[in-house]
Amino acid sequence: MLSYIDELSLVIIGLVLFLVASNTQTGWVFLLSGSIFGALITGWWTSRRALRPAGFRLWVPASAPRGQGFAATLSWTSAARGYTAYWRPLEGLMLDQQGRETALLDQNLREQRVWLVAERRGVYDWIDGEITCYGPLAWFAARRALTPALSQPLHVLPRRLQMTQAAVQAFSRGEFGERRGQPSGQGDLRRLREYQVGDDVRAIHWASSARRGELVVREFSQGGALQLVLCWGCHPEAVHELEAFEELLDWVYTYFAHARESGWPVQLLAPQADGSWKASEKAEMLAYAQPLATPGSPPRQEADGWARIDFWLGPCPGRGVRIFEFGERAAQDRRHV
Repeated sequence: MLSYIDELSLVIIGLVLFLVASNTQTGWVFLLSGSIFGALITGWWTSRRALRPAGFRLWVPASAPRGQGFAATLSWTSAARGYTAYWRPLEGLMLDQQGRETALLDQNLREQRVWLVAERRGVYDWIDGEITCYGPLAWFAARRALTPALSQPLHVLPRRLQMTQAAVQAFSRGEFGERRGQPSGQGDLRRLREYQVGDDVRAIHWASSARRGELVVREFSQGGALQLVLCWGCHPEAVHELEAFEELLDWVYTYFAHARESGWPVQLLAPQADGSWKASEKAEMLAYAQPLATPGSPPRQEADGWARIDFWLGPCPGRGVRIFEFGERAAQDRRHV
């Protein structure tokens, strides 16, 4: 409603002048009120006639942490004929163009780099937005809902939190697991693979990245590296503590990112609706995570040599190598990092 205050003010002024002219039969006042209404009608008609959005597409990365900005490319075939248009996303994502919440679409260009910030975790198959054209007088702007086609689904991961220096040092030394070892980055080169969120940038193979047009990292043999499993679950009485569950996932992703940057093999272990457990080495699993009632933690497998950290919403029914409990019921026992 606030965006229409200027236009409404002009309409009211025109009506007042018209009433004054009607009562006084003053020609120049009639002329003034008619000029105001003529300008408003012209601006309204011109902006709507000019707005012709077509071929909008948004090129996004496969994943991005919540609350952290990431670059995307917005391309289009046409936006507004003869005038500048503006685009902004509506729900879930916020656009930050040097402090502005809208992206100015230059009529002479057909693509533009935009900076987006994800406000909510999840998987985005589409991003609702709005395109605006103000016309010649910037009155009665034309607005239209616009959902650009995505280059691929966007996986919004949990936030990456700040760990204390002592916790980072302890984690780097392997004190969060059962055994210590040198990062796998000091072993033999095993293969080249696609870059994933959380990978150490020092492992990027720039020559291969330039040839393929996408980031490629070196993957080294494990050697004496700490192999880590990050497991999470939910007590049946704590499934409705959604804020605590998001905090839990924030810490899971924080440990995942630190482990990957340290060159360790790391695996995520998540409960499923049928009572089974699903393992994955990709952080995108965290974008799908939901608080599911879990009667117990999965059994630990000592033979495979993987150390494990459990993150639990509510009191944890089992005991692992390291347990962090979240939620109101576990507030007194929660271990902060």
